[in-house]
Amino acid sequence: MHASTFVFMKSSLIIFVSLLLSLPLVAQNQVDEDGQKQGKWEKKYENGNVRYQGQFEDDQAIGTFFYYYENKVKSSEVTYLSEGKASAKFFHNNGVIMGKGPYLNQQKDGDWVFFDNQAKKSMTESYVNGVLQGQSQVFYLNGQVSATFSYTDGRKDGAFKEFFPDGKVKIEGTYQDDTYDGQYVQYYQDAKVLRKGAYKAAVKDGLWVHYDTDGRIIGQELYEKGKLVKEKWEEGHEPAEEKMELEDADILNEQQLQERFLQQGGYIGN
Repeated sequence: MHASTFVFMKSSLIIFVSLLLSLPLVAQNQVDEDGQKQGKWEKKYENGNVRYQGQFEDDQAIGTFFYYYENKVKSSEVTYLSEGKASAKFFHNNGVIMGKGPYLNQQKDGDWVFFDNQAKKSMTESYVNGVLQGQSQVFYLNGQVSATFSYTDGRKDGAFKEFFPDGKVKIEGTYQDDTYDGQYVQYYQDAKVLRKGAYKAAVKDGLWVHYDTDGRIIGQELYEKGKLVKEKWEEGHEPAEEKMELEDADILNEQQLQERFLQQGGYIGN
């Protein structure tokens, strides 16, 4: 290479780098003179990894915000639309989608779908202003509906059904104010009745009848406000004593676990 050519290229490189250095850096986490957030914002965990990234305009979130677990895996993304509306997606730690649905004024609003960590649909729910309303469904891994419930103001209310994995009805009954109330029927897998009776304010009340697989009555129980006052069983079919109390390790509150996860991404300002 000719010496003059080398000198020219070196000079050009120096000028190019100088121009780059003279360009203004894009600021982030800025507020204007009125204290309103403007432009790119980013928050980090104590370990220095990014917690979320997004854009503000006049203190309002715009576009899509990205949230991350402390290990840098994306936990959620929220896309801000207009008039308080937003759409959100949440992710398991393996990157698979956990749930998605709309927000209105920072509250879940509309139809939400949830998935397990293999992307199998596990639950659907409907919300109004952050409160469960209407039909909810739970699913088996094979895609069949496992249970259906109806909510009123966040509490189970009305008819419900539980199903076997093949889609046949396993249990049907009714809720009132989040407790069993009304007729209750449980079935064998061939759709024959296993037992039936009624609940009143969460306790058994009245006559409960139990059936064998051939449809024969094998037991009857009479309850008064939850207290067993009389029973009659065919020999050999007396019920085994049931475990009445759960150990702490046996209790799993899915709603609390789900809500805790959905709050991890937080909303702007956390």
